[in-house]
Amino acid sequence: MNSSICEIPITPYKEIDNGTDNHSYTRSFNDIPESQSKQHGKFDVHLSIRPTSATPVPYSIIPETTPDMIDNSISLRSSSNSNHKTQPGSNGSGPYERQLSLLDPMSDRVSTILVWQNLTVQIREDKKKEAFQRMKSYKTFVPKRKCLLHNISGAITGGIWAVMGPSGSGKSTLLNTLACRLDVNTVVEGEMRLNGAPYDNAELKRIAGYVMQDDLLNGYLTVEETLMYTAKLRLPRAFTDKQRKERVEDVMTDLGLSHVYNVIVGTPLKKGISGGERKRVCVGMQLLNRPQLLFLDEPTSGLDSVTALDLLRTFHVLAHGKSQEKAVTIVCSIHQPQSKIFDLFDSLILLKAGNVIYQGPRKQAMEVFRAAGFPCPLYTNPADHLLDVITPPKSNSMGGGNTISLKQQAAIDSALINAQSPVDIDLNMGVDKRLIQMNDVQPHPTWMKQVQVLLQRNFQEQFRQSKVIIISLIQTILIAVLIGTVFLNIGNAQSSIVRRGPVLFFCAVNQGIFGALMVINSFPVERALTLRERASGTYFASAYFTAKIIADTLVQIPVPIIFSCIVYFLVGFHFTTAKFFIFTLFMLLCSIASTSLALMVSAICKTTDMSVTVLPMALEVSRLFGGFFLAPSRLPKYFAWLDVLSYVKYTYVGTSLNELRGLNLTCTKADRDKNSCIENGEIIIRELGLDYINIIGCIGALLAFIIICRSIAFLGVRFLKN
Repeated sequence: MNSSICEIPITPYKEIDNGTDNHSYTRSFNDIPESQSKQHGKFDVHLSIRPTSATPVPYSIIPETTPDMIDNSISLRSSSNSNHKTQPGSNGSGPYERQLSLLDPMSDRVSTILVWQNLTVQIREDKKKEAFQRMKSYKTFVPKRKCLLHNISGAITGGIWAVMGPSGSGKSTLLNTLACRLDVNTVVEGEMRLNGAPYDNAELKRIAGYVMQDDLLNGYLTVEETLMYTAKLRLPRAFTDKQRKERVEDVMTDLGLSHVYNVIVGTPLKKGISGGERKRVCVGMQLLNRPQLLFLDEPTSGLDSVTALDLLRTFHVLAHGKSQEKAVTIVCSIHQPQSKIFDLFDSLILLKAGNVIYQGPRKQAMEVFRAAGFPCPLYTNPADHLLDVITPPKSNSMGGGNTISLKQQAAIDSALINAQSPVDIDLNMGVDKRLIQMNDVQPHPTWMKQVQVLLQRNFQEQFRQSKVIIISLIQTILIAVLIGTVFLNIGNAQSSIVRRGPVLFFCAVNQGIFGALMVINSFPVERALTLRERASGTYFASAYFTAKIIADTLVQIPVPIIFSCIVYFLVGFHFTTAKFFIFTLFMLLCSIASTSLALMVSAICKTTDMSVTVLPMALEVSRLFGGFFLAPSRLPKYFAWLDVLSYVKYTYVGTSLNELRGLNLTCTKADRDKNSCIENGEIIIRELGLDYINIIGCIGALLAFIIICRSIAFLGVRFLKN
């Protein structure tokens, strides 16, 4: 081979419709335009690039691809015309080859085509901050925007795709944009089509899966339980339990998880499966409903090279499934993979600073870079070479070496782009597949079924954390015995009057604090996982909230009942069966009311740190206006609204009315001589002003408090996502 001319053996094919030659990627070093060559000479590009990876070399380079492979390249040009022209991927060999090809958009194996055109993504300041700035300087205000993607176009067809680029190039932004998972402060311009039609998140999550970079799972469930609960929530309602079980076993076999099916996922305090297995479980959860499109954000992050390679081999098998049902188009962002991993990708999108430097078949990328004057040296990782060429080296005063100016790097980028044929996007690509795609989508389980499954999962998680429940019960018994012995058998003497009120108030405060602290971190701990599962279309927010409330309440009910049984008889309250059950009911409602207040605070504050900061203030206000320190008859009118919002007050007033009505007190001769004898509880009720409401009114007020707080908590869970 002549060392001065390294021609790329790409045979141009003729378009069927007009007979013109398509010279895509037909280049040699002598074919570079004169203007481009002058640019290279002017900026001394060849001498400035690091010689280990990007410097042109005098020896001949054997192309990685064969002419036949190049002819099978993905050409986005006119790939979905309604007349079904002969595609480069089919190579004119008949329909059978077309049916097997995963790189041909018209192939029967490709069920989903994602196309975007002139896509620009910008991030803006927070809406509230921007509105304030606009009001502050209305005439001169210019909104600040940071552009993340710059007017890019492209298409995702079959096979496994890699989105590569240096840090900050827009890899995750592109994935999140295509998956409709961007932040609310992001502005998107351009067109995106799924099988020839615009789409939104609701439609996409019915046929697509998304695996985030960090693995969020229920640490107390086993691998099989995690997948089984997901199967019950995501698989069509027509599936039987046997079919769901078979699907779970099939996924575990495909992902190599069968040997750890009964091992818990694990928590920071309890060892479970490995990091690579956690990633496989996350992928398996998305594969249960046989998605047509799968997004993966940095799937190899945090994994060793062997585990990462094994994981990508699994993805490669899934993307080239033996049956039409299992074939799934996979798109994953990846920073700088090893060469073995790089060779597993079918196609490549190379990004830099929000711009597309290259998109097309992975095997053709090396030929494009060589045509631009940057061949890959022997024994060099192709992925490293690609990033070395497009990423300018930073100046290093210690190590020396040449650096590249911005103009020189711009010339390199321009040479790479000019070495490729323009990408012609057809927004109608895949429109003929849409009807089949929509027909394949079956309805998910009903709302009641979701509540049932989530309730079962919540109970299983609660019982796996049985130590917390046991400690809570032991703590309740200890504090009940302590209160009962401090106020032991108060009796009916005049001295019992000053002791009866404090013990009733302390019981209300104690049950309130215990109930609130049990659930203060309930929503914040699960928020990230819940948002991720909801984003995947696993269940409705209302189904999750209902199951969560029912499970927490049923676990919570024994605590106030045990407390009442111990305290009531040790203290020696007015003993009748009805009064005991009313007292127990108020303790239960008080515990649930405080829990509702804590749930509302945790749902609105969103984080545990903020919740534990706000909740004490709410509890202190409820205690201050609880009717004991300030009796209702002595409360200033301007604090009446705070008095209404105190659940402690309704508990204290209700238990006081229950205890004092019908209570007869004994008086000694000394008490009668001092005219300080109170003969019954009705006198105390009138003196403290407790008769402004009755027991039924207190119960109704507590129920209303519970309903209002939990309704606000649901709105926080439903709408506060960031």
